Amino acid sequence: MEFIQSQMVPQPLTAAICIGTYNQAQYLRGSIESAIAQTYPIQEIWVSDDASTDNTDAVMHELCAQYPQLRYYRQPVNLGLPGNISWLLSQPQTDLIVRLDSDDRLEPDYVAVLAKLMQKYPQAGFAHCDVNEIDIEGGVRSVRRLMRTNEYESPDQALKRSASGYRAAANCILYRAKAIREVDYYRPTLSWRYCEDWDMILRLTIAGWGNVYARQVLSNYRVWDDGKGVRASRKMAEVRETAEIYKNRLIPEYQRRGWSIAPLTKNMRAKAVRFTEALDSPRFSSEDREEYKRLLLNLGASPKLSLAIGMAENGLNPVARFWSRTRIGLKDKAKQVFRLAKAR
Repeated sequence: MEFIQSQMVPQPLTAAICIGTYNQAQYLRGSIESAIAQTYPIQEIWVSDDASTDNTDAVMHELCAQYPQLRYYRQPVNLGLPGNISWLLSQPQTDLIVRLDSDDRLEPDYVAVLAKLMQKYPQAGFAHCDVNEIDIEGGVRSVRRLMRTNEYESPDQALKRSASGYRAAANCILYRAKAIREVDYYRPTLSWRYCEDWDMILRLTIAGWGNVYARQVLSNYRVWDDGKGVRASRKMAEVRETAEIYKNRLIPEYQRRGWSIAPLTKNMRAKAVRFTEALDSPRFSSEDREEYKRLLLNLGASPKLSLAIGMAENGLNPVARFWSRTRIGLKDKAKQVFRLAKAR
């Protein structure tokens, strides 16, 4: 009987950490050492340099000499983020694979906590958690969390929650290798830079994989300063990709299941209004601004959007941004209250 019981004990899931990098040599050590410091056994740690033009290669040779367990590869040509990450995630021969960007860091128990959940729920294709949002210097700015208390979320539940957008606190995600092989990883043909993770988890969900969520801070996600309008200048790509997610992923899947697309339409319009906050960016030329308005209308034309565009064109965007920050702060407080109420 003792022999039979011992045979029934599930084997621990093997795990790898994959770090994609491009021109972020100054952050590599912190990211890699956070992977090495995991309390859970890590079988493989991979770093793929997407043909960086800074001193990444020199830094990696130094780190590889210090940490022989690292597996480092430098792409001969730049593949772009989806291509590099797809190559990277296809390398490990483990049950679980963590996607970690080179400017982000894991807390020591990241894999231990999420691997336990993945063991508990074999139908989960990925795991995620609360995240510290950190600045360029590594200081904590805020905590990103979801208004969610359930550990496991079914594919149907996940698709319905996806109506409001990307339902993960950041792109540091632990994947089940079998699941991402099934959907063929990221789409390397995409020129995307902002919605590739949302696309990935939607494809996993549509393929029938659920997900698990830990309500504790287990990773650190770096957010870049908007002081020079750099992020605003990239908003056109973000708006375009958001529209493609809704129109090429969510709407067809809702229609296939016979669900109403009204929640999708509502959220597309709301997102278009929020995106007008970038319309007065000093980095936009007059031609950029006209193209940006066209993209916003394509995402979600509505009377509210027309009003928001008018406010932006009349110098009232600082007011809109103030209310947006206030709304985000209130929403975060609401999430905390919601969790406390559910915990009782």
